[in-house]
Amino acid sequence: MSDSNITRLAFAEALKRLMTKTDFGKISVKDIVDDCGLTRQAFYYHFKDKYDLMNWIYYTEAARFISTCGNVEHWMDGLADLCRYMQQNKAFYINALNTTGQNSFQEYLHDYIRDISISVIENAHRREFTEEKWGFVVEFISTACVGMMVRWANDGMKEDPGAYIAKLRGIFDGSILHELEGQPGETPAEDRATPDL
Repeated sequence: MSDSNITRLAFAEALKRLMTKTDFGKISVKDIVDDCGLTRQAFYYHFKDKYDLMNWIYYTEAARFISTCGNVEHWMDGLADLCRYMQQNKAFYINALNTTGQNSFQEYLHDYIRDISISVIENAHRREFTEEKWGFVVEFISTACVGMMVRWANDGMKEDPGAYIAKLRGIFDGSILHELEGQPGETPAEDRATPDL
């Protein structure tokens, strides 16, 4: 691992430690550098601000789980794996999910789920996604999944992630796929490749 990544990880671990006991909004760059024993100069060499650091944590931690579910067959498996990881780092991720606004974890998850949903739709219908045709459905899926993950986190992450994600999958399979398949102007049902979710 490069020295640069070692330094980034030190800042990330410091922020994660601080977020187990303090709201993200109350944590300063000074708190982060004091916690890990590095300098402000080193911090600003690697990150623009604490939000940039938070985004780096999301990208390096969450992306490795979610990227495994970008195909039709396994698109919710990565979310279940991510939720299991979040359980192992419960205090940090409950705090992260309750930090809202631009570049928040909620926004990050929303964008990922939206991209995955578009991929599922394109694979299912073998055609390019159009905002006009499927934008509302994709926005609904993304917003609902993130909202349910926030609720799960705020309930203490007690429910087994596999069972929780299976409930979301059941709703998708039973209602949302039905809605997608009923879109006017689609290919005939017998020609459609319905994903095995």
